[in-house]
Amino acid sequence: MPVLPLHPLIVHAPVTLLILSLFFELAGRALDADWWRRAAFALLVMGALGAAAAVVTGTAAGAAAEKQGVAEQPIDRHENAGKLTLALAVAAVVVRAVAARSGGSRGPVSTVALVLQLAAAIMVGVTGYRGGRLVFEHGAGVSVRGAHVASDHPPQARDADRD
Repeated sequence: MPVLPLHPLIVHAPVTLLILSLFFELAGRALDADWWRRAAFALLVMGALGAAAAVVTGTAAGAAAEKQGVAEQPIDRHENAGKLTLALAVAAVVVRAVAARSGGSRGPVSTVALVLQLAAAIMVGVTGYRGGRLVFEHGAGVSVRGAHVASDHPPQARDADRD
C-alpha cells in the first residue's frame, strides 16, 4: 500500500519560516521594535520544528528515490544540507533564547544568534534548491498514473552531477 509522501508537503514550512524569521529579525533591529523581534523568534522556533519534520520525513523520501533509480550522491547532498539547516536553526533558537535571558538584545550573544539565523536562512535555500533538482532533474518522487518515473540520467552522469 503506497504511503502518503509527507516530505513534499512539509518542506515548504521551514523554507518560508526560516527566511521570514530573518527578515522580521532585521526589521526589528532596524526599527528598534521589540514586537518584530518577538515575532521573528516565534517564526524561528516554528521554522526549526518544520526543519526537524522535514529531516525526519526526508529519510523515507530519500529511500524511495533511491528505489526509483535516483543516484545516492545527490540525495545524500540534499539530506546533509537539510541536517545542517536543522542544526543551524536549533543553534540560532538556543543562542537567541540565551541572549533574551541575558537581556542583551544587541550584545555579542545576540549577534551570534543573528549570524546563525542568517546561516540557517541561507542553508534552507541551498537545501530547497538541491531538493528541487532531485525532483526536476532526477525525477525523485515523480509518478505518472500511480507509477514512479525512473530517473533518465545514466548512473555515471547522476553520480558526477554537482550543484
